[in-house]
Amino acid sequence: MTRRYIKAYLSLLGIVAAFAGVSMAQGAGWRPALAGMPLYVILFVAITYKLVKEIVASGKRVCNQGSVGDGDH
Repeated sequence: MTRRYIKAYLSLLGIVAAFAGVSMAQGAGWRPALAGMPLYVILFVAITYKLVKEIVASGKRVCNQGSVGDGDH
């Protein structure tokens, strides 16, 4: 589970580094690279949301596994 999110965060970092690297290589500085900031933030929030959602779901799954079959009816 965590490998997938580590790869996602590293990929996001790679996207930001690529844009910044191209911008710096062309001599434009950081300003053009910062124009993509809304995209970077949206991707970061989306990855984090999915991670939290999966952690919560796995916590519920663990709790429900213990209660299945415990009833003495």
